Amino acid sequence: MTDQPSPSFPARYARELSALVLAPIVIAVIGWAPPWAYVGLVSLVTIIALWEFLTFGEKKGYPVQKALSVILLLILLWTFADPTVSVEIGVFAILLAIPTAYVFARTPLEEALPASAVCALGTLYVGMLGGALLRLHGDFPLVGAKLVFFLLIAVWASDSGAYYVGRRFGKHRLSPRVSPKKTVEGGIGGAITAMLAAAVVHFTFFPEFPLHHALIAALLLSAAGIIGDLAESMWKRSAAVKDSGGLIPGHGGFLDRIDSVLFTAPILYAYWFVLTEPWP
Repeated sequence: MTDQPSPSFPARYARELSALVLAPIVIAVIGWAPPWAYVGLVSLVTIIALWEFLTFGEKKGYPVQKALSVILLLILLWTFADPTVSVEIGVFAILLAIPTAYVFARTPLEEALPASAVCALGTLYVGMLGGALLRLHGDFPLVGAKLVFFLLIAVWASDSGAYYVGRRFGKHRLSPRVSPKKTVEGGIGGAITAMLAAAVVHFTFFPEFPLHHALIAALLLSAAGIIGDLAESMWKRSAAVKDSGGLIPGHGGFLDRIDSVLFTAPILYAYWFVLTEPWP
């Protein structure tokens, strides 16, 4: 039996090297770059994530409209980035343009429904939830960057806690049909880790977020992040793919990395809005 060659140094530590390169860029753009740079970063990431989502449809054999969907995504993100424009314009554009495109395309009629549904869902899912990231940063100018940092830290702490606690103590499967490795124990560990991270954030750079509210928000984000991750796993299993892509060495695709962030951004936006906006 021939021994398998050990992976090279870059391959072995691809996950860590990717984080080492990308994390400083993301931190700098969120906290210190001009607002247009943050909008550009979110737009770039969501375009790639949408492309990967639509690839799921291609794997199923559906003739998806990738270029049109990306254009519509940019229109939707523009409505989120510009407070003078109504978001409904972007939603209307998606719901009108995608069916129109398939009416005049040469797509077989039996494929028109699932193909147009995949395009509409992907564009709205990535665009609306990615738009929440723009609003989280832009609608609260005094604390917007801190809110985004809070979101990322809570979600990534939850992911890490769920992984390590689940691997050590996990026995009860959370959703065996979708993700056999996720466990109830891992989910509890992730929630505790997210709340600990929220407390650290409160005491270090975000005292404006009251501690008890920060803990509640972290608990909600942890639960929602797990559901977001399970939703993407469900779509990947339906398309019979392991990762959404391979652009980030050691991490898979962009959608793999931001699935939980997309799912949690509108929740934190709504929580902070209700917490800080005066009631009529």
